[in-house]
Amino acid sequence: MRSDIQADLARLIASGAVIPGQNLPSEAELSLQFGVSRTVVREAIKGLEAKHLVRSRPRVGTIVLPREDWALLDAEVLHWVADYLDVAEFADSVLEARRAIEPAAAELACKRASLADLSHIEAAVNDMARAGNDPEAFTRADLAFHEALLRASHNAVFLQFIHSIRAGLNLMLLASNKSVDDFSRTVASHRALLDALVTRDIDRSRECSLTLIQHAMDDLGRSGATSGP
Repeated sequence: MRSDIQADLARLIASGAVIPGQNLPSEAELSLQFGVSRTVVREAIKGLEAKHLVRSRPRVGTIVLPREDWALLDAEVLHWVADYLDVAEFADSVLEARRAIEPAAAELACKRASLADLSHIEAAVNDMARAGNDPEAFTRADLAFHEALLRASHNAVFLQFIHSIRAGLNLMLLASNKSVDDFSRTVASHRALLDALVTRDIDRSRECSLTLIQHAMDDLGRSGATSGP
């Protein structure tokens, strides 16, 4: 029940019904509106506060925070507000993050990846190839590839990045994969990166990593601005 109220309140905020800087209705009003106890409402608001959608203060009330403060990479938050999100703009931000991190992760993976790491990456590529024309199955395998790549870097910060970016990366990859009818080019470009990792070709691995990002941009119909110089 608390999660349902959290979702309803999050969508109320994301829809713009209550704009940043404004107060949510009081606990009593929300209790009547949703037909739940004030305790349930209070716990739901605490959950939203933990995800930086609102801030509660004594004698002030619960204030809606600006969108840039929201924990958009949180899987629950992203699920709640996805219908009100500019997916293209969000995808651009994820692509920028990928461009900053994945080539470096690929370079480190060339140096550090174990045979088990390479096996996990290869399994993800094979799952992509077997997904056929199912964009959701393909995206699950695609996401597994990128997670395996970051793990193969054996960089502690990149490993944490897996958890923080998973929901956003999944949204971006699914949007990209749903925009094409043929996944053969995507499979080939991922396999090229795998081959570069296997041969420990650092320059080639960075190049292939950037190619993956460019292909995603192409599939989404994004401009070259995200790719930088």
